Amino acid sequence: MKLTGNREAREAAAPSSELVVPTIYGTIPTFLGATPLHDLSRAQEFDAVVGGLPWEGSNTWGGYSGCEQSPKAIRAASLRLGSGFLPEHRVDVMTNLAVADLGDLPTVPNDTEKTFAGFEAAAADVFATRAVPVFFGGDHSVTYPVLKALCARRPGRVGLLHFDAHLDNADAYCGDRYARNTPLRRICELPGMEPARIVHFGIRGPRNSPSQLEYALDRGIPVITMTEIRREGFGNALARAQEIVSQGTDGYYVTVCSDAIDFAFNPGGPCDFGGLTSSDMMEGLFALAQGPMLGLDLVEVYPRLDPREVSMHLFAWLAVYALAGMARRHSTGAEPRAIWETF
Repeated sequence: MKLTGNREAREAAAPSSELVVPTIYGTIPTFLGATPLHDLSRAQEFDAVVGGLPWEGSNTWGGYSGCEQSPKAIRAASLRLGSGFLPEHRVDVMTNLAVADLGDLPTVPNDTEKTFAGFEAAAADVFATRAVPVFFGGDHSVTYPVLKALCARRPGRVGLLHFDAHLDNADAYCGDRYARNTPLRRICELPGMEPARIVHFGIRGPRNSPSQLEYALDRGIPVITMTEIRREGFGNALARAQEIVSQGTDGYYVTVCSDAIDFAFNPGGPCDFGGLTSSDMMEGLFALAQGPMLGLDLVEVYPRLDPREVSMHLFAWLAVYALAGMARRHSTGAEPRAIWETF
C-alpha cells in the first residue's frame, strides 16, 4: 500500500511562506517530513520506517560524546533536504517510497539490558512487517539488540555488512559486555548468526588490537581492509562483500559506524583517518539498498563535537541515499540488484 501522506503533510502549509512538517514531539521534526508512526502495528503500511536508538553506554575513548542526541539532530538536519530528490539518480524518495518515523525508542538510564530489551522488541515488531527499518544511533552497541531480533526471526538466514574502521568485537570493556566496542562479538555469539556471513569492511588504523583481528579470523569472518579497498577499487570490494553476505541468506543488514568514513568528511565522529569518502558511502548505500537489504543503522556521530553540524547532515544524506535505493527498487518493481549492476 503506497501512502501519499508524506508529500501532503509538507504541502499543507498556510500561508505558503510557512512549512508544516510533522513532528515527533515538541519541535523535533520527523525525518524528511515522514508520517509519524505512533502505533507499530501500522508499520506494515510503509516501505521504510525510521527510528532513533538514543543510547550511549560505556565511554571507551575521550569521555562523554553525546551520541544519544544524534537521532533528533539528524532529523533536524533533514529539514534542509526537501523530499530527498537526487537528480543524479532521477529518484525522489518521498514520492516513490512510503516512509514513517516511529520516533526515538525509550531508554532506561543505567540499565543497558532493559533498554536493549525494548530496542529488540520494537525491532522485532518492524521486522515482522514488510517495512525496512533505518535506525539512527546512539553508540554502536545498539546494533546488537536489533540483530538479535532479526536473527530470531530469520535464524541462520541473515548476512551482516559492517562498515567501520574498527572490528568492535572485544569481549568486554572494563567489565561491560555491551560497550560500543563489543557488538560484533555479541552478534557473532547469537545462535541465529553464521560468522562466515559477516563482513568487516573498511578496517584500518592503530585503534585496533591484535586480539580482535585474531578473533575475527579464527571464526572465519571476512575482513576487508582499506588497503584492499584501495587496491581493488571501492565498487569491486563492495561487490565482493555483498556476495558474501548474500550467499545462503534471505538478505543482509547493514551497520555503518561513522568512522568508516574519513575524519575529513566526518568531523563530528571519531578521529580516524584514511577511510572512505562521503561519496563512497552515499553511493554504496544507494547500491546496497537496491539489493535485499533487510535493515540499516547509522551510528557513532557526536552532536556536541560536530562543527556546523557537518556529520549530522552527512548522516541525513546517507539515510536519503539508502532510502533512494529502496525507492528505485520499489518504483521499478525490479528484483534485488547486485552491486556490480549498479556501479
